[in-house]
Amino acid sequence: MLKTLAPLAAAVLLKSAAFITAGLVTTTIAADTQFTDNIPADLVRALLSGSGATMEVHIYSDIPDNFPAFALPNGAAALGSADLGHSRQVILVSDGDGQQQQAALVDSLEQSGFLLLRAMGPAMPQSGFVSANPQIPGVPAQLCHDTQGLVYLRQHSDAERTFINMTARPDTNRGGYSCADMAAQVNRGSPAFFGGPPGTRSLHNSIPRLVLPDEAKTQSSYLPAFVSGSSDQAESTIEFSITWSLPQVYDFFAGQLADQDWLLDGQTTGNRVALSAWTREENNQLLLGTLRLVSNEDEGYEAVFSVSVLD
Repeated sequence: MLKTLAPLAAAVLLKSAAFITAGLVTTTIAADTQFTDNIPADLVRALLSGSGATMEVHIYSDIPDNFPAFALPNGAAALGSADLGHSRQVILVSDGDGQQQQAALVDSLEQSGFLLLRAMGPAMPQSGFVSANPQIPGVPAQLCHDTQGLVYLRQHSDAERTFINMTARPDTNRGGYSCADMAAQVNRGSPAFFGGPPGTRSLHNSIPRLVLPDEAKTQSSYLPAFVSGSSDQAESTIEFSITWSLPQVYDFFAGQLADQDWLLDGQTTGNRVALSAWTREENNQLLLGTLRLVSNEDEGYEAVFSVSVLD
């Protein structure tokens, strides 16, 4: 009898051990428990520094001494700040949409010698092929100081409050560009550092703004199509699909060129390709613009507009 029960007892013991082991293996830590009040400072430092980072993070309940000076707007309060080494962030909170506080911050920084490069708002493409209904993401306000670096202002709303994120980057190495140089580039609709060293002029600014038809579909839903430029030549290109015929597409872009004072010098339209040459006087130079449209068999088009100096 004992010999008969021994294998059964052993099997029960093994099964029990397996169950206990499985229970130990599947034991999990409670998840999805949010902090509602105090957050451990070590956790915040680790999250801000990133995995494996060695920089020292400092967290403040107010504003760090080495942050660019500004006047705290009425209706705003400092939620806290952080010094990340390469940048410093101050978080302000205000009631409502924060527009008045945002304007007050910009005015205060300008009074401290900062130059406004770009006001907060959509960055509308100024040249090249663009979508008719661009989904432009909001861009931060940008201010520049030749010795204190750059300050970016971003904001987002949560219920009835608005949080304003002020980020200061103290690095003043901008490839030899001064704040005035950067402001001039932004005002002309061209990104700074574009087209070579200071003193050279890129033909990127001479590319006309060519808006696609409303019916056109393209992967460039919010950015301008690829644009390149130098002092000798600039080009914009995009691919899109539409049910229009090649002559219809050509006439659509040709009308926009004529509206922007480009003069037609010659054109040809075939079954798959349309080419035309345009001229325009600008800055005591005669510019040559070339429009090229290439269609394929599935209602797709490639459009290219290039600009060069004729004489």
